[in-house]
Parts: sequence; structure tokens; C-alpha cells
Amino acid sequence: MTIIDEVRARLVDGDAAALEAFWGGLRTPVIEPVDGSTDEMRATFFWRDATAEAVVITINRITESLDEGRMERIPGTDVWFRSFLLGADWRGSYTVLPLDAQGLSDIGEREPRWAMRIVREQGRLDPRNPVAIRTHGGRASVAEMPGAMPLPWPDRLATVRGAMSEHRLDHGRRVWVHRPAGDDGLTPRPVVILLDGEVWQDSADAASAVDALAEADGLHAPYLVMVDAEGPRRMTDLSIDGGMSEEIVTRILPWVRDLLPISTDPADVIVSGESLGGLTALKTAFDHPGIVGSAIAQSSSLWQHDMLERAASAAPVRLFLTAGSHEDRLVGENRALVAQLEGSAHEHHYIEYNGGHDMAWWRGLWAEGVRHLLQR
Repeated sequence: MTIIDEVRARLVDGDAAALEAFWGGLRTPVIEPVDGSTDEMRATFFWRDATAEAVVITINRITESLDEGRMERIPGTDVWFRSFLLGADWRGSYTVLPLDAQGLSDIGEREPRWAMRIVREQGRLDPRNPVAIRTHGGRASVAEMPGAMPLPWPDRLATVRGAMSEHRLDHGRRVWVHRPAGDDGLTPRPVVILLDGEVWQDSADAASAVDALAEADGLHAPYLVMVDAEGPRRMTDLSIDGGMSEEIVTRILPWVRDLLPISTDPADVIVSGESLGGLTALKTAFDHPGIVGSAIAQSSSLWQHDMLERAASAAPVRLFLTAGSHEDRLVGENRALVAQLEGSAHEHHYIEYNGGHDMAWWRGLWAEGVRHLLQR
């Protein structure tokens, strides 16, 4: 018997006391085994709403249309639910959006991908799930299966131990600098340039992770330079023909070297990014290996450029790469790059996770990337 079978049996005839008891003890999603399978588990998501015309859940790269995301209502109750069979090591972020008749009609007229983007950005956190993160589109709840790879570093410390400061460079770009706990301003340290820095600064995930790594894992923590993507400029700056790589090398790094004692070893200079940021991180390392010797590139948008020629002609660099198995064409292109790297002088480490294009994975794998590249 599944949780839905139990709920239907308990809430028969609109028993108000049973309904309140159900909501009072519920933590979501409810994870259950699947008979005869060790590879999949059932995740059931619930939402409480007595007046909505429809309730839609958007799970990163799992629900791709309104039909796939529409929750079902148990008649005579305010209980909405939807179950999904997901890998036993899956992790992903989600939001939920209740809609009235007009809202459902308006969204239903959109192309499916854009409809789900609206649901994602306007959707709400799950009040019965305490795990939430900052994403590129706002905030989202996170669900994970018991077999998902542990990613503890961003959440290991209750507060950031180091110091954060905001700066505006001479050409107008906004950056945030994190100096790790114990920094004396004299001892050279590695540096990580984080693209989409406004997301990382707002979440404090990177800062808390390097502080935790230094405290518990003995890492010589790097300085963090979080570079604002400047909203509408992001697509232009981070595309394959954009100017961010040159800006990092000619403006941002010289500025931060004047500010802080940065290591002179190119391997200690890391550019990190996700999606288009991952593309730019790879481009920067391959084009400027004598300045930027390392990169963390997650879910890189290699649909713009496969990077194979750049990888073949570049001097050796050190790479930490990730992609999600639910990322369709993107994961295939990342696998092709990894296959080429196998026969090259580049040092690389690749993790393919059970998930999507998702900060639910990126935030923790970023910390693993920093640890991998700097603990040598």
C-alpha cells in the first residue's frame, strides 16, 4: 500500500479531524520503495489548498510541461498530490504554484518550456520541506533520495566565518570578495573567480563551504571573487563569443592581485561557472592556461561550442567537470569532451550525477571541486 492509498483510506467521507491529523504530521516529499526495484524510489509531493483550480509542481528537468506537473486533488479535501518514480540516487529542486482559473488559462497558452519557467519562477517553497536553496531563478525546495551523493560542505557551518566585502570596479562591474577565516592579508592564497556571483554571494554557499573545508578538512582556503552577471548582459558576456574571459584576465585578476596576496601559481587560479558560466570557465582556462590554470565547469553549455579544438591545442590545465544525467543533449556533449580529455595532458575529474540543470547539485559539487583542485 502506498502513501496515497493510505491517505485516501484515512480521509474518507471528509473527516475533518483525520485531515488535520494528516497535515499536522506531514513532511514532504514522502519517499517510498518501489516493489521489485533497487534502482528507483517513489517520491510523493503534497500541497494544501482548498480553493485552487489547479496546482502545478515543477521539478528540475523532470516536469517539462503543465500536464507532467499538474497535481491531483483528493475529492472533498484540500489535499493535492503527485507521485514520481525517480532514481534511488536522485536529487533535485522544485517549486509549487497554485493557480486560479484565469492563471491556468494564461499559462496554458504558453509554449510548454516557457509555461514551466513561469511556474518555476513564480512557484512557492514547500512549507513542509525545510530544505531550500537560492537558485538562478529565486529560491526552491530540494528533495533527495537516500542514495544521493552526500554534499555537506555548504551547510556544515551555521554562519560564514570569513569576511565579505562589495566592490565596484573601474569599468562598472560589481564583485564581492570573501576573505576566509584566519586570513592575515600577507600569506599568498589561491583564488576562485565565481561567475554568476550575485547568486553565490546571496546564498553564501561558497563562502560557508570554504570556511568549513578549512576548519574540518585542512584546506588552505582560497579567496573568493564573485562576479556579478549584470542581469540582461549575462547571455552576451558568458556566450562563447562574449568578453568575460578577457575581462577576467585583463581586468578582474589584475585588480584582485593589487588588493590581495594571490598565489603566483596558475594552478591556484580557478574560474568556476555553471551552464554558460561553465562554458566561459573552460574557455578561460583553455585560452589562458598560463594565467588561469584550473576550472570548475558544471553543466557547461557546450551546445554553443564543443571545446574539443580548444582542449586539443591548449597547454595542460586542471579541470573539475560535472553534468546531470537528466540534461538531455548537454550531458552528451560533456561526455564527448571528457572522452577527449582522457587522451590528453589535461588533468580532469568528471562527476555525472542523477539530476538536472540544478543548483541543488552545483552548490555541493562546487565545494568538492575546490577541494579536489586545491588539496594536492
